[in-house]
Amino acid sequence: MQYNPSRRTFLKSTGVVAAGAAGVAAFGLAGCAPNAAAKEADAGATYPDGFSAEDFKDSSVVYEPIDSFADEKTYDIVVVGAGTSGMPAVLTALEEGASVVCLQKESTAIAQGGGDGGICLEASTEAGVLMWLQEWRKSCNYRVNMDLARFFAYHSGETSMWMAKQSAAAGYAPADSWSLHFDFPDGNYVTQTKNAFGVKPENNGNLVRALADYAESLGADIRYSTPGVQLIKDGDRVTGIVGKAKDGSYIRFNANKAVILATGDYQNNKSMVSKFAPDLARFTCKQSNKTGDGILMSATAGGHITPVGHSKQMHDMDAGPYMMIDIPFLAVDENAERFMNEETPMHYWDETLRFQDAEDPGKFCRIFDNDYVETATAWGYKPTDRDSLLKYVPGAVENPTGVIKDLVDTHRCDTLDELAEELGIPADNLKKSVERYNELCEQGADTDFGKQQQYLAPIVEPPFWGIHQWIRLTAMCCGITVDGNYQVVDSENNPIAGLYAVGFGAGDLCGDGDWSLYMGNMSCGSCMTSGRYATIHALTGDLVPSKPANWAETKSAEGYRKDDWLAEHDA
Repeated sequence: MQYNPSRRTFLKSTGVVAAGAAGVAAFGLAGCAPNAAAKEADAGATYPDGFSAEDFKDSSVVYEPIDSFADEKTYDIVVVGAGTSGMPAVLTALEEGASVVCLQKESTAIAQGGGDGGICLEASTEAGVLMWLQEWRKSCNYRVNMDLARFFAYHSGETSMWMAKQSAAAGYAPADSWSLHFDFPDGNYVTQTKNAFGVKPENNGNLVRALADYAESLGADIRYSTPGVQLIKDGDRVTGIVGKAKDGSYIRFNANKAVILATGDYQNNKSMVSKFAPDLARFTCKQSNKTGDGILMSATAGGHITPVGHSKQMHDMDAGPYMMIDIPFLAVDENAERFMNEETPMHYWDETLRFQDAEDPGKFCRIFDNDYVETATAWGYKPTDRDSLLKYVPGAVENPTGVIKDLVDTHRCDTLDELAEELGIPADNLKKSVERYNELCEQGADTDFGKQQQYLAPIVEPPFWGIHQWIRLTAMCCGITVDGNYQVVDSENNPIAGLYAVGFGAGDLCGDGDWSLYMGNMSCGSCMTSGRYATIHALTGDLVPSKPANWAETKSAEGYRKDDWLAEHDA
């Protein structure tokens, strides 16, 4: 689908409106037919094509029809999930004058990350936005879903500015809001807006909890410890969802306009991971309770999952600081043996680690000496200074800020023997690995793994440093297939009336195997944007908010930090 926004469309941040909605029969209440593409299960039940009984056992979804309810409620919008996508959806529904309920599986609102990011259209050129999209495609090996990429490009900036206002109204204003400028050929450019909602451990988790309290004060009905467990259909339309209350009873929640599934990814559903992302089956997950509920419920309504392979985020920015993650220091495995070319960036570490013969292959160590600041600076990096790095050494700094104490795993020792003991790896092997590495540095050629000569620096100056990295699954970035408005589609790609899926349980914004780090905070920004604008589309059939955030107001707000270009041009 080609999309060339006009000047008016570009500046108003509108998008494509889906033409018509055609649903298919799907599993729901008793009397509804199963998905036509379902397969026969051994026990006689039918499951959506591509899914099995084990997938549902690993989730909160109830597959057998539910037809008895302790209570029944009706709202315009039913949101399932009080997180990075769900809370913007709830607040947008309220802003648009709709009644809204939010079903949350956990006892509180939950989110990951520490900010957001988006493209400010008013401070970008039309061609610049398209050039930015092309760079995003390139960074993802061209496997981008362009409908969803455009959705992000044309609506994320307004969402970011709106989130800054909503968070302030909720009593959790951004710790920092700023702009970044990107130049492209022929005088074209893009301006990115960003918010940082506190620093670790005060981050998006605290943000969504504040937003949930704020939403309740405005009239939202938020039901904690009440997962959505089964969609309700009337003919071709999704008309509600069944929630399971804390006491085990079922409540029917009717939706006059739409059900919006914001339940997160499927990383904690072992059956789905082994099927759709088998490379990750042995890695530890950073999140919990993300069992693919929205994906499975959408499948019972006639939806289908995006094509494999699924994009994922594999991170560790807790054991050591973010500024150190891509510096090519010596890397050794849990047996203290070198195993890769260290020029591999962090978000691709798992592609090598997955070959390790270990119960959890995500652990390894990075080793460097006390000259690392000078060495890394000469390589073109901006390393964390020695005093700041001590915050990541357990017990070295009393009450360190900006770290999660239980996860820091950086160590500094006078000898390699002591460092090996701290890291929990064999000392003899570590000394042999360092000795061999130093030989390669002296000869000026890495004949073991081929690291460029410019990144070869011997490890000789004590004290010696080591970061015990633990690469875990942060997020799966693919889910149920959606159209350019985040409406769930059937096997013929027709939108299913009344059903939207948002956040990382929906679509394949980044179709590459590894989520690109091309634009910082894009992952959280895309979740917030999809939650907000899918709700607008569900209520209005369009992608135009009634009360859009204002760029002129945003850039002139007290404390807003402009980059040099914006300060000069006052765009």
